[in-house]
Amino acid sequence: MRAIAARDTVRVVALTGPPAAYLVRASSERPPRVGDVGTVIDVAGRLGGVGHHYTVALRHPDGRPVWLAVFAAHELERVPE
Repeated sequence: MRAIAARDTVRVVALTGPPAAYLVRASSERPPRVGDVGTVIDVAGRLGGVGHHYTVALRHPDGRPVWLAVFAAHELERVPE
């Protein structure tokens, strides 16, 4: 299986901290939940560590944002196309 990349569709499979701590913007409609499916918009190396952080956006079908949040790889799974 290939690594998660920008523009991939991913599912949240775990939250290892408080849901609100993942948010980039506190004004989001709601925090992420296990089972949410969003789109990776950025992949960044972890500061002082090994691996990556993934910025993921969840939007309503009409394009309005629900949340923008940052996850570790083990908290996400790629959704097959």
